[in-house]
Formats: sequence, C-alpha cells, structure tokens
Amino acid sequence: MRSLTLTLSGRALAAGVALLLALVSLVSVVAYSIAESRTTAAAQGQQPMVLASGTTPLGITSSSYQAVTAAATTSKPKVVVVATGGTMAGKASTRDGFTSYRAGTYLMSDMLDTLRPEIDQIADVTAVQFGNAGSSGYTMEQFHALTLEVEKQLETADAVVVTTGTDTQEEFAYWLDLTVQSRKPVITSGSMRPWGAGDTPADKAVFGSDAPANLYNAVRLAASQQTYCFGTVLMLNDEIQAAREVTKTNAYRTDTFQTREYGVLGWIDGANITLGRAPARVMSCDQESWFTPFDVSKVDPKTLPRVEIVMSYQQAGGEAVKAFADAGVKGMVTAGTGAGGISGAMSSERSKAVAKGVWFVSTTRTGSGSSYGGSNGVLAGEDLTAVKARLLLVLSRAFTEDFNQAKDWFATFGTPTFEQSGAASTIPAGPGGTSVLLTSTATAACNGRTASIRVTVTNTDSVPIDVRVTSAAGEHKFSKIPVGSTVEHTLTRGASLDAGEAKLVAYKNVDGAGVQSTSTAAHAAVTCR
Repeated sequence: MRSLTLTLSGRALAAGVALLLALVSLVSVVAYSIAESRTTAAAQGQQPMVLASGTTPLGITSSSYQAVTAAATTSKPKVVVVATGGTMAGKASTRDGFTSYRAGTYLMSDMLDTLRPEIDQIADVTAVQFGNAGSSGYTMEQFHALTLEVEKQLETADAVVVTTGTDTQEEFAYWLDLTVQSRKPVITSGSMRPWGAGDTPADKAVFGSDAPANLYNAVRLAASQQTYCFGTVLMLNDEIQAAREVTKTNAYRTDTFQTREYGVLGWIDGANITLGRAPARVMSCDQESWFTPFDVSKVDPKTLPRVEIVMSYQQAGGEAVKAFADAGVKGMVTAGTGAGGISGAMSSERSKAVAKGVWFVSTTRTGSGSSYGGSNGVLAGEDLTAVKARLLLVLSRAFTEDFNQAKDWFATFGTPTFEQSGAASTIPAGPGGTSVLLTSTATAACNGRTASIRVTVTNTDSVPIDVRVTSAAGEHKFSKIPVGSTVEHTLTRGASLDAGEAKLVAYKNVDGAGVQSTSTAAHAAVTCR
C-alpha cells in the first residue's frame, strides 16, 4: 500500500477548501431544515425505508437478524468505511475523463465530507484509510491485514463498508466473506468512473460519475443492517450482490457486476431497500456453524500458500502445470472447458503434480455452470469461478493438511445451499399447520359507571380452537370455538381503563400434535362517570 504525504502548500489549500465547504454546509443545513418543515406533510405519504425485520418477503426467522434490523430503525448506526483506493478514489485528467485517470488519489475522509450533511442523516460515518491503490496491486498478505482491520472496526461499529477497485473487487469481497469472523454487515463498493478531476473531491466532478452515489448507497445499505448474517455483499449500480456469486462482466459499463444464473439479492431505490433473496448462509445465523473455520488471526500472513490458475484450451500444453509444480506451489485451479475438462497434456502433468502433494480444484471456464466429481488430489469447484476457487484453496491449504477436510469445506462453505427436505416430515403442507388462525377485536366501553372490554374472536381455522384471553379487565377462556364461528365475552373492572391490549393465546390439535399461537388486540382508554 502507498503512503500519502501533503506538501505545505497542499495543506494550506486543503484548509481553505475545508473552510469554504464548512460555510457551504452551514447554508445547506439551514436550507434543508426550512425545506423539511415545509414538506413534512408530503413526506408522510412517501414510503419509508423498508427494513427486513418482519417486512420483507424473505421471512428470515433468526432472532439475531430480527433484533439488529429492528434496532436500526430506532438509533443511528455506526458505519466505518475502510478505504483501499481504486477508481472510486480516482482523479481524472478532465471532467469527461471516464477512462483517463489515476486510481487511488483522493482520501476517503475528504470524499465522505462531500456527502455531508445528507450522509449524516443515515449513519455516524467515519473512515479508515487502509490503502490507496488499484485493486489488482494488493497482495495476499494485504488481504490478510484487511480482514483483521475489518474485524477490528466491527468490534465497535455496526457495519463496515470496504471500498476498492472493481478489477478484482469480487476477490476482495469473497475473501472477506470467507474470513471475517463477525455476523455484522460487510459491504464492498467502488465505481466504474472516477470521482472528479480537481485537486480535491469537492470540485470538478467527473460527468456522470457513479462514485458518490455508490458510496452513499453502500453506507445506506450498511446502516440498514438488512444484510446481517449475509456475509459480505457487493453493492454497485444500486444492486446488491452476493460475494460468492457475483462477477465482473464488462471493462467499462457501470452495470458490470452480474450474478448470472442466480440474480441479484436486491436493490436500492432512494430510501427503499428491497431484498428478494438471501445467501443460504443466513439460515444458520443463530448457530455457531455460521462462522467459517478460516480465522486468519491464527495464521501467519507470510505463510499463506501459493496457489495458481491454469486454463485449458485447444491442444493446451502441460508445461504451465509442470512449471508451477516445480516452483513449489501448494495448489492449482484449472479453468477447464465445458464442465471442467482439461487437455491430455495438462492431465498428465496434473497427475505428476498430485504425486508431489499439490492439490487441484476443477472449475469451468464458461462463466457459469458447475464442475462436479473430483478425485484423488482434485477437488470439485462446482459453480465457483476459478478466481474464487483459488481463494478457498489458499485458505484450505493454510488451515489443514487433510485433503478430505478440504473436500468437506468446498462442499459446505464453498457451496452453501438451502436444504429444506427435513421440513417435509415436520411441517404440514397446508395453511394453519404451524399457527392457529383467527381474527379478534377488543373494544373498551362503559356499562353504566363500570369500564369494560368486549372481546370477540372468530375462528378462521379448519378445526375447533380454544382461546385464553388476558387483559387489564380480567381473564376468560373460550373453549372449542367451532370453525367459522364468532364468540364474544365482556370483561369488566373499575371505573376506568388505560389504553392497552388484550393478549390471546390460542390452541388447537392437528393430527395429534398441539399447536399454539399468541396474538394481541388493542383497545382504547375509557373513563366511566
């Protein structure tokens, strides 16, 4: 990573710019407050930020997930941006210099300042300047250090955003996905066009740069806590992608990142964050099995094994495989034709390398689809791309000498899937199999000078149900309410009742198994004179 220095004249210029920005920000805040007071009524008609706790179609039942997403609505989250440079921090030669720029020029703290005061409305945001270079220039030792920095920041922050160049961002993201030992959200982001062409990110913005919007939306997503337990996700072009599955597909387009066969996890439209699916890993959010075994704090970064990639093609020679094996690499990933096939010459040299203790992973060069099977010394990469299979092989070789253990890691952490077959024998297929179906009301009124609550219950289930009601006015039990029937009971107590709710605990029997549900019915306050 490069060290950055400022000349004396540069500091003076920066101070002047900072003073000017402060004055502009003050005016902006005042104007914002006035505009806000004039548009409150209109804003009430807008859709608020959609948070995952009980509001998305994903139906994530993890108590940990529900707790953190609910908390995000009541307090301002702390988000740390760990910056590594890339095009997002790039300085262009001109304002129309989409492709002519120097990556890793601006500092993240200055870039965040250009997004204030708006970004301060969604999170308490600070920056850590980990580095300032193009993504492809980082080493595996620096990847190791990046994981430790992210984990350090997550000790006190609610989420971390990692900004990096897009050239190898999918590798940054998947490395963090495999190694960060925290359930908290980690978001990677960057841009396809540089931030600006001025001496600071506050002036001479590049025409149509996607950098400011991507940084702002990455912080918004992190603050929402919606990707808690998702592992690392990538956010560019308003789209949320899973680190394991996303890949860069174009050298210049702003929609370069795609998740081909799987599709995006969701998207961001203004204040609305929508999730349509989740990584399978989220299913174990409340369990220790959520964590990967790759705690890099236990590994010396200088001992990370060397792993290389070789591609097969028409009449591919085996010399590259032999050369890497002779150089002492610990593993190789083959990007084969079709479902992972390699040439005869490559296969011959691979067998010799396996005999020397080199591990291989078979992947396909097609960009989608899987390579199955595997054999002695050869692991199946399934639908991992070659660059991502390489990272998993690096970690596998660093953490075990047991080939079968590595095989298990590739089959589980490398290929997480939704396994629902066990539910077929435990959860009924029809409606009402896991809860009691009913509707209810609680109405406060006066019976003379006595306050009362009239509770009504309608059985919308397919079997008779029992319901026990508890309220400030007393308790009552309805027994064997027939299907489709409505029953009511009035509870009385004192001259007044505060606003509150009646608690209803409903029971039924389904095929010899008891089912219980709890619900509430709110009532208003009443005072009887």
